[in-house]
Amino acid sequence: MSHPFPPVTIESRRLGKPENICSVTEAAEFLLMKWPVHQGPKLKAARQRCFDALDGNASAADARSAFIEAAKEADIFVDYINQGK
Repeated sequence: MSHPFPPVTIESRRLGKPENICSVTEAAEFLLMKWPVHQGPKLKAARQRCFDALDGNASAADARSAFIEAAKEADIFVDYINQGK
């Protein structure tokens, strides 16, 4: 089960374009395999929250929130709502 959540857009430096992450499974894979930095407190927390959600010990919404915070920490979060302000 992938545990879907509303899309989170990040700037994928590897691909050079925005990428939407739409589930806990996608978030966990991105955090482990494609993340642009290798350490940070929010990265560690996001990984743990995704693992917790996959194990049924946290919600997909909690994992999504932690993923967003880690993306902000890594400066790859794309906030379309606040762009241009």
